[in-house]
Amino acid sequence: MSKTKGNVVDPIKIIEQYGTDAVRFTLASQASPGTDIAFSEARTEGNRAFANKIWNAARFLFLQIERARGAGYRMRMAPVAAVGALPEITPVETRWIFSRLRAVTAEIDRALGEYRFDEAASAIYQFFWGEFCDWYLEVVKLRLNFAEPVEGGEPPVQNPETAISLAGLVGVFEASLRLLSPFMPFITEEIWHALYEGEPPSKSIALSRYPAVADFPADAAAEDAIATLQEVIVTVRAVRKEMGVPEKEAAPVMVFGENRVLALVDAHRDMLARMARVRDVEFSAEPLTGAAARNLHTASGPLDVAVVYEREVDVPAERERLTKEIARLTKGLEAAQRQLGNEGFLAKAPAAVVDGLKKQQAETQGLYDKAAAALAALSAA
Repeated sequence: MSKTKGNVVDPIKIIEQYGTDAVRFTLASQASPGTDIAFSEARTEGNRAFANKIWNAARFLFLQIERARGAGYRMRMAPVAAVGALPEITPVETRWIFSRLRAVTAEIDRALGEYRFDEAASAIYQFFWGEFCDWYLEVVKLRLNFAEPVEGGEPPVQNPETAISLAGLVGVFEASLRLLSPFMPFITEEIWHALYEGEPPSKSIALSRYPAVADFPADAAAEDAIATLQEVIVTVRAVRKEMGVPEKEAAPVMVFGENRVLALVDAHRDMLARMARVRDVEFSAEPLTGAAARNLHTASGPLDVAVVYEREVDVPAERERLTKEIARLTKGLEAAQRQLGNEGFLAKAPAAVVDGLKKQQAETQGLYDKAAAALAALSAA
């Protein structure tokens, strides 16, 4: 980075701008054997955002610990050892996140053993940001219901499911810090000491035992269940967006499928409500069809999902908008046809350019067909 002063990246300046951990993680994530690192400030900025994500997750965790103590839950931090078998009442998302933690630990162990630091960094990044923060933290909020004590009254009843969920949250986060430590040693060191309230089991997180695959239980059933629910949630979000459902407005969904898949959806209505703005789940006796329906092949079995939403439409205004959209798309299709129908152009243009034009034409045709169908539906109404 600094072999010739003045004509390359100044590492001190980059570290001051983005932080040591972000620079270190960027270099590790690009350390593919046999290649030179093309240092990227954009990736470094993205990894600074990753460091902020870790801080925000830590703040959320500390807030939940304080809430638990305020509600009378006993929270004594102790070294996290092998988790072993989880209690039978453990919620599915906690069993899932431990199983995923086991898988990512195995992936990191393999990658580090082969000196593939880029693959190890990618594995912990995808797990922490994608699975832990984007999914688990959002779902576990449903379980963290701490009843506030009433002054002079009986102590609140403590929910075993809440206690298990909080313990699981702490355990997965602490193990994630140890997995992250070689890549981002400074932020993980500070948070780790704060988590143990200044009395950690080792002098430094770097001296603590690195997570092992056997520390965490595998649960294929939980992974299939969450994979199914994730697919339903992502699908409902996409359909809501296509239908123009306001972001803050909840809408019911209809489902059709095998009994075991329907039972899974029914048992996790609260998760669908929180993650996809589902107001209610209705069960259909017949397969679902139509523009608002999607046919899914989930890990738990086939499932049809449809968003039920009717919005008031200003028919004249919508007809005018669709007419203009169709005219615009028609011009695009005509331009693409002229180019693709020109033998001289096809003979000279690179294959990648021709393929790109064909792909663009197909996408434009799809949008045209959709707009034309919507206009025909308005006219029929």
